[in-house]
Amino acid sequence: MGRTNTAIWEEIKSEHTICLCYSESKGLYVSSIYFVPEEEILFLPHGYKGFWEREVQIPKDNLSIKIKTNFGYGSMTYMKAIVERDGKRLLDFDKSKFFVLNNSSIMTLDVEHYAWKKLFEKIISISKGFDPTQCSSSSISYIEEIDNILSKKEIFIKSSFIQEKTVKWTGEFIVTLFAAKKIKDLIKGCQLANITDEYFIDKINELCHKWLQKIQNINIDLRDNRTSQLSDCLFTIHDFMIRNEKGLEFLGYFIPKTENNK
Repeated sequence: MGRTNTAIWEEIKSEHTICLCYSESKGLYVSSIYFVPEEEILFLPHGYKGFWEREVQIPKDNLSIKIKTNFGYGSMTYMKAIVERDGKRLLDFDKSKFFVLNNSSIMTLDVEHYAWKKLFEKIISISKGFDPTQCSSSSISYIEEIDNILSKKEIFIKSSFIQEKTVKWTGEFIVTLFAAKKIKDLIKGCQLANITDEYFIDKINELCHKWLQKIQNINIDLRDNRTSQLSDCLFTIHDFMIRNEKGLEFLGYFIPKTENNK
C-alpha cells in the first residue's frame, strides 16, 4: 500500500534532492539523488504522513543507523535518527535543541521537520566524532547548561521543534522539574553510550549534587501530579551514584543533620 505525503511536502519536495549514501571508499556521504549509484543510497528524503522508520546496518564500520519520522501531526511531529557503533549509542549534545520539551534528547539526533540535509550531515558528523573514552567540550558545555538553569527562576521553553513561540516557565519548582527531565536523559544516555571519561562522570556527579541540594530548598507539594517526575529523577540519580560508588553521598541528603554527622 502506498504512503501518502503531507501537503507541505508536496510543496517543497523538489527542494529536497540530497540523500545519505555509503561506499567503502568514501564512507558515509551526502549526494544529490541524481548523481549517485543506486546501490550506495542508504536513505532518501520523504514527506510521508504518519509514523515511518527504517534501519540500515554498515557492518564494516560496526554502525547502525535508524531514522524515524512522524510528519503531519502538529506538536506530535518529529524527525530523528538513532546511531549506534558496536552496540553503543552515539550521543548528540547539540545545545540548540536544549529548550525543546518534546522529542528532544541527547540519545537521538533531532531536527526540524523535513530538514533532511541537516539530519544526514548530523549522522555523518556524529559517526566520525563521538568517543566515549574522551568526551568533547560540547558534552561538558551541555552539563553546564543544565547546571545554569538550576540557578534560574524562569526559563523559556518550546514544546516542539515546529513551535515558533517560546513559553515562559516561572518558579523554582517548575525549573527544577525541567532540570530533572534533562538529568534523567543525560544519565540514561551516558549509560547507553557506555561513557568512561572520568572527567565527564565527575561533572555529572557534581550536577547531581547541585540538583539534590536544590530539592532540599524548594517547596514541593506531594499532591501535585508533576511531583512524581522528581521521584523518577531521584531514582535515576541514586542508581547513577551507586554505580559510581557515591551511594553514601546520596544517602547523606536524606539523613537528619545532627551535630555528629554534619
